[in-house]
Amino acid sequence: MADTPEKSSYYKRERRKFALITYLLTAIFLIVALLQWALFRFLNSLNVFFTSYYWLSCLFFGVGLVLLVLFIFFEVLRFNKMVNWLFAVLILEFIVLGIAPLVVRHYKYQFLFSFLIWTLVLALFIVCGSFLPLDLTLDVVVLFVLAVVSIIGAIYFVMLYIVANVAYSFLIARGFIVISILMFVMYHAQIINGGRFAEMRTKDYFLAAIILFLDFLLLYLFSFQMGPKWSDLCDRERSKNLVLFRDSTTSNPPKWWYTRTSSTEG
Repeated sequence: MADTPEKSSYYKRERRKFALITYLLTAIFLIVALLQWALFRFLNSLNVFFTSYYWLSCLFFGVGLVLLVLFIFFEVLRFNKMVNWLFAVLILEFIVLGIAPLVVRHYKYQFLFSFLIWTLVLALFIVCGSFLPLDLTLDVVVLFVLAVVSIIGAIYFVMLYIVANVAYSFLIARGFIVISILMFVMYHAQIINGGRFAEMRTKDYFLAAIILFLDFLLLYLFSFQMGPKWSDLCDRERSKNLVLFRDSTTSNPPKWWYTRTSSTEG
């Protein structure tokens, strides 16, 4: 039975409202994450804390993933207005805290530049997915096949990098994974905007925003491989590779390094 014009107009209005709220929440999540990571990176006391107690961030990240799984599989958590925002905030905060040990070891200018670049890439492919004539929600099998091929290619080039020391093969492996992530970014944009074979429910904006934030995080995590590991003296030479913006991080290690070294020697 065909939809009436009034029903069709109501559907379009609700989808636009849902998409707008989702993208606004995603922007808020990104801004909150950036502000916290910048605080961790530039405030010396927090920098030292997350550098020394990285295991605590690992616990936060693990708990965040568990909360995410619960949030996805138990609908009562997503549609209860007294609970859904709390779970969304906890998931975001635990994941942000989990990334802190990587952020504090990163060059400050490269940290900010890579955040900006991947944010723009995320926005670009959301737009591409929104206007793409191909319905990715209908052809999920295509996404699955391409994702599997990308994983196989990525693992192959990672093994070449680890075993045979093939120059820049890790960059090729990363390219395979980034391509698969961007395909799913377009898929997520289509289920958010609606009008396709599959779509998200219009009350699921917290989950939709978290999904887009995690898409960004999957892209952003690759930036840390290009950063230094100034906390490890054995990697001093390796930290010089693939760095776009340098600062004094490697030439002036934090005071905690000397404190711990002197205490162990004593």
